[in-house]
Amino acid sequence: MIKTIIKRDGRREPFTPKKINGWGVWGAKTLGGKVDWASAVLHVCSTLGEVATSEELQNGLIDYCLSQRTWEYNRMAGRLYSALLSRIIYGTGGRPTIKEVHEKAFQAGLMVRLNYSDAEYAEAEGFIRHDRDLKMAHYQIHQIRKKYSLQNKVTGAEFETAQFVYMRMAMALSENEPTGDRMGIVKGFYDLFSQHKINAPTPNFTNLGTSLTGFASCCLYTTDDTWRSLAAGDHIACSMTALSAGIGTHIRTRSEGDPIRGGAIVHKGKIMYYRSLVGAIGANTQNGRGGSSTVYYTCFDPEVTKIQAMKNPMTPATRQVRGIDYNFGSNRFFARKVMRDEQVSLFSYYGNEALYEAQYAKDQDLFPKLYQEFLDDPTKEKMWVSAREVFLGAETEANETGRHYLHNFDEMNRHTPFKDPIYSSNLCAEIAEPTKPYASVAQLYQPWDETHGEIALCSLGGIIVSNITSDEEYAMAAYYTLKMIDYCILNSHYEFKSLEDSAKARMNAGVGVLGLAHWIAKKNIKYGTQESRNFIHEQFETHMWHLVNASLKISKERGVAKWMHKTLWPTGWTPLSTYNKNVDELVTVEPKRDWNGFSLAAIENGGIGHSVLCAHMPGESSTIAAGTTNSMYPIRDYDLSKTNDTLNVDWVAPDSTDLRDNYTIAWDVAPNDMMMDYAVAQKWTDQAISADIWQRVQGTTVVTTEDLIGRYRVMVKYGVKTRYYLNSLTGKNVSLDAVHEPGVPDVPDAMPEESVKGDDYCEACSL
Repeated sequence: MIKTIIKRDGRREPFTPKKINGWGVWGAKTLGGKVDWASAVLHVCSTLGEVATSEELQNGLIDYCLSQRTWEYNRMAGRLYSALLSRIIYGTGGRPTIKEVHEKAFQAGLMVRLNYSDAEYAEAEGFIRHDRDLKMAHYQIHQIRKKYSLQNKVTGAEFETAQFVYMRMAMALSENEPTGDRMGIVKGFYDLFSQHKINAPTPNFTNLGTSLTGFASCCLYTTDDTWRSLAAGDHIACSMTALSAGIGTHIRTRSEGDPIRGGAIVHKGKIMYYRSLVGAIGANTQNGRGGSSTVYYTCFDPEVTKIQAMKNPMTPATRQVRGIDYNFGSNRFFARKVMRDEQVSLFSYYGNEALYEAQYAKDQDLFPKLYQEFLDDPTKEKMWVSAREVFLGAETEANETGRHYLHNFDEMNRHTPFKDPIYSSNLCAEIAEPTKPYASVAQLYQPWDETHGEIALCSLGGIIVSNITSDEEYAMAAYYTLKMIDYCILNSHYEFKSLEDSAKARMNAGVGVLGLAHWIAKKNIKYGTQESRNFIHEQFETHMWHLVNASLKISKERGVAKWMHKTLWPTGWTPLSTYNKNVDELVTVEPKRDWNGFSLAAIENGGIGHSVLCAHMPGESSTIAAGTTNSMYPIRDYDLSKTNDTLNVDWVAPDSTDLRDNYTIAWDVAPNDMMMDYAVAQKWTDQAISADIWQRVQGTTVVTTEDLIGRYRVMVKYGVKTRYYLNSLTGKNVSLDAVHEPGVPDVPDAMPEESVKGDDYCEACSL
């Protein structure tokens, strides 16, 4: 039992339990009596010995609280941790002011000087609320401390607790605002961040207010079928990895065995370019680890089966490329072949350039037409394969490695405001933006013109819907999130002049929904039900509604995006213009907002402030700091140890003691039901979704071919653009049955009535 406490300054004093019982009073009052403080104190005091430091005592209490693995105990641990951090970072002299923190960080070389007067700093001091730290769970505070706060990682010197992090971000984002308005904007950002109503991506947390001005989370690029363009692709991957972006790659080139220079050289295929990509992203590190890329390829590629096996450890080493992930692309035409168990002919890009490009055309009738011409041409080599076996090759890899994804490239190009072709998504499969090959590395460093390629960037933000209390607050959250993205696009460092020009001309935003599982639990709704689909329909309509109106408002402040003419927004496009009408089968509710009124306003305004607005990213890291559930996913469990290369946090689902019976566990949601929930969200999403699904594969459970094809049918029929991780909860006696079982339903031949038909699309649609 503790008898003596050694204080941080070395003083010794007798241990008096009364001093720590004040925490228990707070816990009983604030946490509804769900923390047994007496037991915590007794346990720690009886295990530490007779002499202990004050820090050992506090850490012991924190560890005890964390070991209970409940929401209330985690919040209690957070309160203890907050008090401990304040003493560790600021010492016994008390908490410094905002200006003192910024000056100290500037002197240490970790911040730039923000352009605020002493009076403005004093005003900010009046509305910063450090007591908000005391309401945060332990894992929130730990994530912010270890991942997002300013610190010298060599010496260990730390500068910020959570509220200072939020204030640094708010002041950096508002620095360029008009003097008379900016302190109000600082307060708006600060309150939304610190009350966890909007969420920022990791680059914003770590870079705002510093000399590091790389804010893009991911980038996408494509290459052409020339060595100079392929080299430009590697240069993009290497450079953007160094700037902390994840990479989405589409390599458009000929296939193994194709001729080069009239047959003087035989092409070795894509494996060499994929290996080169691994080297490019691995040459630079991000927070101690190498870069990441997902490669997008098509179902008609002559190397499709070789590509599918490249990540599998059972593949011969000479054919492996394991340092990247893969995303299998297909269209409705191919899906029908899969359902009917028919054959298709593969075709190379070489000699079939128009057919290859038709895969990404808005005119959904073009590809079948050119494909039939290809089949009818006796001079074209045919490579017949089973469409079903090609698809199952991708899904087998997804089941075995978890890192093989899906995308529907025709749906990506149909349900979008963009006019230009979209070839791929990004690393995490939620972005859907146009790219164009560069002819050479030199073009990257030149001002953009029509002969140049285009790299797509995704600038992200999130709205934590479980913490939004009113429609007015949602509107404010949408406006501030887009203002944050504007700042990041306009003030980011761009390695390439051409990229800077195109990024600022596009103004691509991706604002996602976060905390949906918590919000659904509060509403006592279960994922995968009619009730959930109706609720998601209303929630995601609300989300997009506030984004389009916030972008319209911003466009009146700074003008429409420069490349607005490259989108359908000026014609009155909304998600209702192109959504997959099959989704109507999934919901029993109607749209509730005045979309026709918005369309008329957008036409009159000549468009809006951004080319795209909405993308639903995983948010795995930043939602830990926000104390919420990630993306629109159900929770995997009530408590989890979430780990990356350098950090482990003990995560607990918010309010999970009271809402335990209301939460849906991801493993309990059938994959098809989850995909239908995504489809309803996709209706209101102009980009895409990092759409995970979960499956229990335990005991005598069998995943059949019928299961895999049935899931694919649901994804294609209802217009889900991308599928990200296929997560499997495995055990002994797992069977992944590759034998086809009858009864797989067909994909309808007809596309939805509102299919895009080139530039006359909007006239064919009744807005």
